[in-house]
Amino acid sequence: MITPAVAFYDVVLWLHIAAVVVGFGSTFAYALIPTHIAKNSPRALPALLRAMTANDRTVVTIGGTIVLLSGIYLAADRWEFSDFFVAWGILAIVLLLGLVGAVFIPNERRAAEAADRDIERAGSGRSNSGRSSTRQTTSWRSWGRSPGW
Repeated sequence: MITPAVAFYDVVLWLHIAAVVVGFGSTFAYALIPTHIAKNSPRALPALLRAMTANDRTVVTIGGTIVLLSGIYLAADRWEFSDFFVAWGILAIVLLLGLVGAVFIPNERRAAEAADRDIERAGSGRSNSGRSSTRQTTSWRSWGRSPGW
């Protein structure tokens, strides 16, 4: 009998790790990019915030779902669900996906709407009020809470 060089478990482990990197990697730049855009090209801020929302809806949500499902398979195959890192990992990914849908996406939409209003109020001049939207966006993103809560 021929044994495969790569076990199915190893493929799922690779998928699990790749989903973490691809699904959550871009979110680490969320605190830096809006600040740079607001300073250098404030009229692009609404488009950036909408792109962040689209990234959260697609890449982060799909990546998080793959992390969860592949993690469940990995735990069921070689670990126990009672192991601390397994239970903590499942809880963490479920909470993170919940925060993306319940907090981050709605607040990114509100921030984009606020940036649109700031640009409309600025008229044809340079919009300085984009800074306030960016400051609000980065602060709730980094602290994990929404403005006004």
